[in-house]
Amino acid sequence: MILFCNIALLLASILTGSLKRWQLYYKTVLYLSFCNLLYNVLCSHSLTWSFHSDSLLNHKTTDLLNTFVLLPCTAILYLHFFPTSKKRSKLYYYLAWVAGFSAIEYFWYILDLIIYNHGWSFPCSVAFYFAMFYALELHHRNVSKALFFSLFAILFLVITFKIPIWK
Repeated sequence: MILFCNIALLLASILTGSLKRWQLYYKTVLYLSFCNLLYNVLCSHSLTWSFHSDSLLNHKTTDLLNTFVLLPCTAILYLHFFPTSKKRSKLYYYLAWVAGFSAIEYFWYILDLIIYNHGWSFPCSVAFYFAMFYALELHHRNVSKALFFSLFAILFLVITFKIPIWK
């Protein structure tokens, strides 16, 4: 199922033509992938969520696939179609992506493809998606503000979930 989601987002990026304009979103793609890799390094001994094998992939291969396919395609699609006009359109677009990713993760949770640990839960993931999609658009507009936002988000998560980063 996780493999299917990666393939679906890759196909959506190709079929919509948004992948052809990847250079416009390259910095933000790197930012998102870097953040995911940073999570895996900082939390390597106490993952707050992990992927359960779905016959083909273990956590490490699933997360690498997500880092280099799902997340880049997500950033490209999200930014490519981000509304430029009304605030209401931007809000609905943002909420639709948060809801969509939350629904996908809930489906993965029901299928036992994702496991929560160390106090993390599905509502935490929903809150995370609010922050992630906000940070994506912010990074595309203003890298400095996004990095500042990310620093505080990381500190908040490390403190809240008592992540032993010095282990």
